[in-house]
Parts: sequence; C-alpha cells; structure tokens
Amino acid sequence: MTEPDGETKRRVREMVARDLKPVRPLLRPGRRALLVAPVAAAAVGYAVFGYGHRDFDRLGLFAGWGVSALQWIAGLLLLGAALRHAVPGRDLSRRSITATVSGAIGLVVLVTVVTYAIEPSEVPPGVAFTFWWECVKWPMALAAPILLVASLLAMRALPAQPGVVGALCGLAAGVLADSGWRLACDVSAPGHVLGAHGVAILLLAGVGAVVGVFVDAVRR
Repeated sequence: MTEPDGETKRRVREMVARDLKPVRPLLRPGRRALLVAPVAAAAVGYAVFGYGHRDFDRLGLFAGWGVSALQWIAGLLLLGAALRHAVPGRDLSRRSITATVSGAIGLVVLVTVVTYAIEPSEVPPGVAFTFWWECVKWPMALAAPILLVASLLAMRALPAQPGVVGALCGLAAGVLADSGWRLACDVSAPGHVLGAHGVAILLLAGVGAVVGVFVDAVRR
C-alpha cells in the first residue's frame, strides 16, 4: 500500500479538524436518573389523585405510601443501572444485569404479597377482563413519558447494547409507574396483580428494547 503524501495528510487533518465539535459531557448515571424523577413523581401523583385511589385507611401508611415509596426508589436505582450500562466502558456484567432484573421482579412480587396480606381484596365477579385490561393499559400509559425521557438520556451515551439498555429502561419505567398504580387499583389478589400489573411491566421492558434500538439507529 502506497504511503499518502504530505499534501494528502494535511487535507485529511483539516477535514478532521473541521468535523470536531464540542460535546457536553454526560452527567453521572445517578444524576441523570434524578432528571427522570419529576416525570416519575407526576405519573404516581396522577395515578393516585387523578385516576382514584384505594382505601388508605384499610391499607395503612406502611403498606400504602411506605411500600410505594420503596418501590419508587428501587425504580430510580434500576434506571440508574440502565443509564450506567448505556455508557461504553462502564457497562454492567451479565451477572449484574441478571441480578438487577431478578431483584426488580422479586420486589414487585414481595410488594404484592405484603399488600395482599395486609388488605386482601379480589376482583369482583364478572369484570375480570375489564379489571385486567385497565391494569395493563393504565400502567403502560403512565410509564410512557418516563420511558421516553429515560430512553433519550440513555441513547445519548451511544450504548453498545441499545436493546438491553432499552429493556432496562422499560423495566424501570414499569416499576416506577406501578408504585403509583398499585395505590389506584382496588384489587390486591396476587393472581390479578402479577397477571395484569406484572404483564404491563414486562411489556414495557419489551417496548423499551424496541425503542432503544430505534432511537439508537436514529441517533447514529
């Protein structure tokens, strides 16, 4: 292969220099996750006070706002992990991702069991599908703006695995939205919660993966 002459090298250096642009540095994953916090808080507020809420007197402070606050914080931590995985060179190991996802799912199951133990309630007869549809549709609608903002923040880092990052963002958005929706839904039966709320969270993880790949393709 022929070595480029001096003039060619000079032209290449000039082309590269013209293409260089200042880039705003990324904030730490935790700080970027906090940027999503107001959107997540608004989603919880709308679920509880806009849609309606269950009987807080029967549920109690701990099983009501206390458990939801714990789940909300866990959702933000999960989002922080997703945003860290989005940064090339700072990505999580497969074992860490598995542990993170398992922990999020385990927390939702634990919250469901605790809520049912404190305030057991079943789906009224004859409206099982209506309740199921409401508890799939509304959590996904509440999580949509959370997922959108989280995806834009994640894809700005140009992740090496946009699908995985998007799925984690979707899972985090689902956990955050469910922390409010569980206070709006009158049913605490595990069969309903895991079969509707849980399905919504898993669907959001799938939607997040698709969104991640799409946004990354557009971004590139």
